[in-house]
Amino acid sequence: MRAVALRAGEWLGALAWLLGIRRRVALDGLRRAFPTATELERKRMGQAAYRQLGRSFAEVLFPPPAGELLRAVRFEGWDLYEAALAQGHGVVCAVAHFGNFELLVRVAPGRGMKLSIIVRSLGDAFSRWLFKSRLRSGVRHLPDRGSSADALAVLRRGEVLAIAIDQNMRPSRGIFVDFFGDKACTTPAAAVFALRARAPLLTVFPIRQPDGTHLVRMRGPYTTSLSGRAAIEDLTQQITSALEQEVRDHPDHWFWVHRRWKTRPE
Repeated sequence: MRAVALRAGEWLGALAWLLGIRRRVALDGLRRAFPTATELERKRMGQAAYRQLGRSFAEVLFPPPAGELLRAVRFEGWDLYEAALAQGHGVVCAVAHFGNFELLVRVAPGRGMKLSIIVRSLGDAFSRWLFKSRLRSGVRHLPDRGSSADALAVLRRGEVLAIAIDQNMRPSRGIFVDFFGDKACTTPAAAVFALRARAPLLTVFPIRQPDGTHLVRMRGPYTTSLSGRAAIEDLTQQITSALEQEVRDHPDHWFWVHRRWKTRPE
């Protein structure tokens, strides 16, 4: 059943590409990220990304049983996470729309992680279903506005706060850092909360393996010798650069249909 669902998801992704659903956005992002690649190479990257997105979509709709899911998702660097957690200040995990992030969210509580995620409020039916599905797995949601006190409370309780770092931000809510050699308006929240709570900052990115399982790479902790705004910018650049390297290694894993460089510097 799972193999059939994954193949159907792959076909669905391929169909979305053929129909041109946000294809122009994806190709624009690929041109920015891989300017030396040929147009044919970028189209192949885009097609692969759509198929990958389709497979991830199918896994979310038809997830394997809990026990099988735990076996299908392995962690590289779990010892880094345990050492960070042992410091007693909680852990900030910088995540992205990379690989099958939703499976990661569902597996983490099964491994004993007390996880809260800062999310944007989305009103469409699929997002509402997706959020309810997350909550059933034991994950807690915090709104992206007005939840600073709750986010700090998560860390002070010694729990884990996950923040997506790859979404375009408005100038009033983001800072510009380099992403594939171009300025991208990026949330500073991961760096801000890590600094305020003295919590270790890690990056966490799941990578699909050839056998269909997933390897979650945990890296860090990221540190800085700077202070104030310079420290926030330094840490935000470090974790953004870590994401860029993973996207370079696995361009089919990232969410190219998002307009990442929409906000431009003045």
